[in-house]
Amino acid sequence: MPQHRRNHHHSSPSRRQPRPLPRHERYVYTYRLLANNTPIQFMISVEPESGKPKPGKYTFRLSFKANGIERKLCEPESRKLKVDPRHLDFVVFIFPGKSSLPAGCLWSLRVWLRVNNVDHRIWGDDDLWIAKDPDFNSIGDASFARLKNADTGEQIYNAYVGRALVTFIVRWRHVSNKLYSYSLEYEAAGVGDMLFDDYKLRLDGDPRALSFLIFSIPSNSIPSGASHKLRVWIRSLVPLSTSDPTTSYVLPFNDSYIYQRLWKDDGFKIGGRLDFESLGTKMIMGFSSGAPETIVMPHPPPSSDLHSPRSIFNEKNGYDF
Repeated sequence: MPQHRRNHHHSSPSRRQPRPLPRHERYVYTYRLLANNTPIQFMISVEPESGKPKPGKYTFRLSFKANGIERKLCEPESRKLKVDPRHLDFVVFIFPGKSSLPAGCLWSLRVWLRVNNVDHRIWGDDDLWIAKDPDFNSIGDASFARLKNADTGEQIYNAYVGRALVTFIVRWRHVSNKLYSYSLEYEAAGVGDMLFDDYKLRLDGDPRALSFLIFSIPSNSIPSGASHKLRVWIRSLVPLSTSDPTTSYVLPFNDSYIYQRLWKDDGFKIGGRLDFESLGTKMIMGFSSGAPETIVMPHPPPSSDLHSPRSIFNEKNGYDF
């Protein structure tokens, strides 16, 4: 009987406690300020390469939050620290940028690290666009997109860009927690492309409550109407203050919005019925040789050849032999 108990004990599987995952720390500093009565926050993340608060290489990351929308600013920077990363002091400030349309939207940002009375600049950004209810009508030659359809995970806008009807499709997907990934595509007359993809935003609210302001501004070009500056802003409703009794009767058409510029393209090339003859008499126009030739290629095509091998079957002329 005792022998039986010993065998039973020997055959039972041994249970080992799982090893705890290594703890990797980072330290986030938050700075707040007001930009033309718009409250904004800057979050500076300090992450040790070793995962511990000890001397070594650190990565600095910067994000920006306004009206419940947080997004990345600038590129990560690295510095070597011999001081305690949990007791750092930063100097964070903005100042008005150069003249801009709409007025009062453009800011320059500076972030310095101050250690033992010595200042080290970490970031400088002269392209921070944010404002409350800016006057976009002041951009006289802008062509604004109009919202055509809004669905669970996308919004569709239509606009005329250089006399061409262009559809802009904004899509988003939930990544984790409050993090969302945004993309923007365009399509015109059956041809389109991705303008940006995987643009990360962290949202405090419902993404369906946000909308976008998309517009184009014509650039000097030959032919006229062929090149445009494309701008994409995100718009979020300013919540009413429950502590202010004057806001209890605000009507919908008096709503206020915070606008932030997310993306731009200074060379969006598209147009409708462009006059290429305006390039002048020195321009030599090519002419078509007829229907396209269909070539069957191996998949994947050989990387050693400049051109893929020609098929023995030619759709236009039949067989080659």
